[in-house]
Amino acid sequence: MQKKWYITFITLLVVGIGIGISYVQFWRDAGVQLPEDVTMKTAYGEDYNFAEMKPKVRLVEFMYTACPDVCPLTTQRMMHLKKQFQNQGVYGSEVEFLSITIDPEQDTQEALQKYAATFGAKKDEAWKFVRGSISDTRKVADPFRFLFKDNGTDYLVHTSYAYLIDEKNYLVAKFPMGDAFDKEQVYAQVMDLVN
Repeated sequence: MQKKWYITFITLLVVGIGIGISYVQFWRDAGVQLPEDVTMKTAYGEDYNFAEMKPKVRLVEFMYTACPDVCPLTTQRMMHLKKQFQNQGVYGSEVEFLSITIDPEQDTQEALQKYAATFGAKKDEAWKFVRGSISDTRKVADPFRFLFKDNGTDYLVHTSYAYLIDEKNYLVAKFPMGDAFDKEQVYAQVMDLVN
């Protein structure tokens, strides 16, 4: 009898852990969207109104130009993805990139222009580098549970994920930034949404 209770307990524990993992992996992100009540400025001073975004698949990265590691590496891989999407004829028409600085005080328009140009996105209509107030930046980042903080050093501490948004503005996937950003996986998932 005691063995039966032990097996039942272990089974329930395993099922509970499985449900918890499923929640963390899938359900917690269900319904996450970019907010529509935010307007930021592009690197070239134009308004970027989230409520007026056309229905397209978007790859969203939160970054800052002084980041020493994961941000520039992720942006570089996005640059390579851009070329792949251009070759498929979907870049701009069906796929866009959005890079949002988490350090708007240091990332002036000029700093964002220089950063964009470094990665082949100078005045690129399909890849917007945007900046807004810290409160607006948090409003955009919070639904994705993207955290960032200034610890008083030269560098910000931040979550290391990029996000894939479908044409209805819903989060469908998140990808580790930096070395773990697998551009082939990202490419395949974007093309699945486009096709």
